[in-house]
Amino acid sequence: MSDAIKNLAEKRAALLTDASGIVAEHAEKGEALTVEAQNRFDALTAEAAVINSAISSEKIAAEARAAADVARAEKAVAFAPATDATRNLSAELRRIAREGGEVELRDVTKSTFTQAVEQGDRFWITAGQVNPFVDPAVVTVLQVAKGNVIALPRTTALGTAAAVNEGSAIGESDGTNSSLSLTPVKYASLLQVGIETVQDQMFDVASWATEKLAAELAVAHGAVAGPAVAAAATVGKQGAAITPTYANLLDLIYSVKQQYRRAAKRGFLMNDTTLGAIMGLVDGASRPIFVPGDQSRPDTILGFPVYSAALADNGDEALSIAFGDLGAIYTVIAGAPAIEADRSFAFGTGLITYRGILRGATGLIDPLAVRTFKGANV
Repeated sequence: MSDAIKNLAEKRAALLTDASGIVAEHAEKGEALTVEAQNRFDALTAEAAVINSAISSEKIAAEARAAADVARAEKAVAFAPATDATRNLSAELRRIAREGGEVELRDVTKSTFTQAVEQGDRFWITAGQVNPFVDPAVVTVLQVAKGNVIALPRTTALGTAAAVNEGSAIGESDGTNSSLSLTPVKYASLLQVGIETVQDQMFDVASWATEKLAAELAVAHGAVAGPAVAAAATVGKQGAAITPTYANLLDLIYSVKQQYRRAAKRGFLMNDTTLGAIMGLVDGASRPIFVPGDQSRPDTILGFPVYSAALADNGDEALSIAFGDLGAIYTVIAGAPAIEADRSFAFGTGLITYRGILRGATGLIDPLAVRTFKGANV
């Protein structure tokens, strides 16, 4: 129980106790309540009723805040540095900017929005906001120690099962199997800040640099991952125009097998240009098919989550939408993102250099799990 609710409850209890005392006092004397006593009783109970309403409102607000905290926790990206009470990475980066040296963010564990955010948390939260292909809530993200080629087994065609009589031989049917090979690619960027800004500490330069570099690296990775996933997927629907219609989206959804469109991570991927065109579409009952989300829920189209991704823009035969089990999209991250500070690189110009490095690769493990909408050739 929060302090606010506790204080209100105590005040209500005191008012009701006073009101009960008035009734008890007259009852002991065998007298009916006087007009003055009745007025006092009514005033006390009325005030208690107001406080009771305030308690109910505060409970609802507390539950809403708790739900928001849970939603933020679920939304947080599952990579972050292990908590170390003796280490303040923001302070380390500022110290390095002044005195020289280097630091890397290496230890990785889970975290949430409600915990103190260190640089590793900031990196992954920002990266996941601009690139769904590094967000484990959207796709499957694997972290490996080294950047060697990762081969993931996949089945491109199922074998055939059959009814078999007792004692009869079971026929062999292996289907078609292959592997998805992912080789992490290095994405890197430099950011320079004047030494005066770092020394004056007008704001948290380390956190700002981390977020900016995270966004740049994530955008660079997403620009490669999106087209690769769309190209690997199977075309589920080709439209008669560049922009899809409501009927086209229905055809795309039901071109995906049931087990994929009911998967835990089912959803749409499309860029903002395509999403803007779809937001105005309505269903057969003239209801918008796009529903905006909030802090606890993503945007949805026809009830399915939709995420902004760097797929091909609207154009001739562009693969502008992907739909299906996004969990079949695998991203491999080699090591952890490195955020380093150095003052010697641009020593002569008085600049501190921050460097961000991310090594990752993304691919689709099952071409049938995700299908695409292909625009018309006009």
